[in-house]
Amino acid sequence: MKRTLLFTLFIAGFSSFHTANAQSLIDNALSVSRDLNSGTARFKAMGGVGTALGGDISSISGNPAGLGFYGQSDFSISVNYLNNSNRSNFFGNSTTQQQGTLGLENVGVVIHYPTFNAPDYGWQNFNFGFSVDRQNNFADHLNYSGINADNSIMHYYSDLMEDDNAFASDFLSSYLVDVDRNGRYVPTVLEADPKAQQIDVITKGAKYRANVSVGGNYSNKFYIGATFGFTSFKYDSKNTFYEGGWTKTAAEIGQDNPNSEFLDPGKPAYQYTDINYDLDDFNDIYYEGSGVNMGIGMIYKPSWDWNIGLNITTPTWTAIREESRIETSAQYYQSENSDTPLHPSYYSELTGGVYDYTIISPWKTSVGLTKFFSRGLLSADLEYINYSSIKYRESAGGADYSFENQQNLAIQNLYRGTFNFKVGGEFLFTDRLAARAGMHLLGSPYKGAEEMDYIASAGLGYVITNSIYVDLTAQQYKAINYNHHAYPMGSWDSPIPTAKVKNNRTNVVLTLGAKF
Repeated sequence: MKRTLLFTLFIAGFSSFHTANAQSLIDNALSVSRDLNSGTARFKAMGGVGTALGGDISSISGNPAGLGFYGQSDFSISVNYLNNSNRSNFFGNSTTQQQGTLGLENVGVVIHYPTFNAPDYGWQNFNFGFSVDRQNNFADHLNYSGINADNSIMHYYSDLMEDDNAFASDFLSSYLVDVDRNGRYVPTVLEADPKAQQIDVITKGAKYRANVSVGGNYSNKFYIGATFGFTSFKYDSKNTFYEGGWTKTAAEIGQDNPNSEFLDPGKPAYQYTDINYDLDDFNDIYYEGSGVNMGIGMIYKPSWDWNIGLNITTPTWTAIREESRIETSAQYYQSENSDTPLHPSYYSELTGGVYDYTIISPWKTSVGLTKFFSRGLLSADLEYINYSSIKYRESAGGADYSFENQQNLAIQNLYRGTFNFKVGGEFLFTDRLAARAGMHLLGSPYKGAEEMDYIASAGLGYVITNSIYVDLTAQQYKAINYNHHAYPMGSWDSPIPTAKVKNNRTNVVLTLGAKF
């Protein structure tokens, strides 16, 4: 597990809106706990507001008190197209990678049950809702390449061998690393020599939440609701690293270790000096998990044109299974242009493993305010989440409580509590055509990071008949500029090979619904 965690921790940078291209355990804890706004195109167009606004399928997974506003049953389905663009620069070589995915964003139904009490007095209705929301989409593709004349991934492997005896014993048979006169692992490849390097990171998966909710309306003044959520997620990161270069001559290796077996023509190691090599490292990290939570919400109408809302969601207990598959191989050639292997290929015997643990996400509390006008509305939400309260729990069998405490301390030191702010509005051009716009501001969960991320959105809604409606929304995520590290340099005095990446993310959502 150590090699997997170290590799995934260092080989990737991260994007604020979606999961890291490859994740450490602590990164994964954040991905499990952090959600983006879910629901229909209408609520997404208004920035995801919903704490003080009801009467939409989004209320099932948002503030369930909003179900009390329904005066009839409703059904809708929402699909989306997500476009991800990564433009990277690695040692002066620019690469652009586009990825588009089409999928289901939300499907839900509300069943209306009137009580037939006197209007504006007593319980007016109890409405039940069932929905499935995609709360996060992990789809992404990052690819970059260039010529690195500063260092080699063998530097990283050499450091890793110092901490992992199993990996050290295995990788020595590649003949790309030797032991120097001080007993330290050192590369046998030419460090300050042009080496072709390429990194390809493909991530797939999503986080879903199935919701069962109930909401009631008391005297058209007070609305209350509860929801039970069942979360599930899958995350698959396939990381491929390639490096091609030359090994040192026997004389160059002898400068580090005069007694090296690479200097003896009678030893197999001698045959691996002054030759061309191709190294491929493939890491497939797969997470899947499921969890449960619940929430309670209230909306109060002090007057016809104002709503005040409150919604509280409990922590989610998510049981996670992590599976890793590692493949490392090396081929050897007489020259860069040769297709005929010079020696038998190296293949690592370390293949990964399976690990079980639990992540407990934070409480979520939001308050909201909505103002109605004759031709529209304005609404705003303020949400607080304390990410430093995320808890990591080892599986009961063979739990390593020392490791568990280390991870929880690292979470407390890295993350903090933060506020998310949503604001949006709707304007009715006619009784059938509406325009919407909004903004979702996301506070950084990291200590010391003050810059906020955002999702800007706009959309249109049209009532086709008295019962059928359609909504269309476009969401533009803030462009993210970040550094993606090919590998760490650890104890070596050499610059970390880094790609500068700009990520652009656009999401288009279409909702088709029918009231009955």
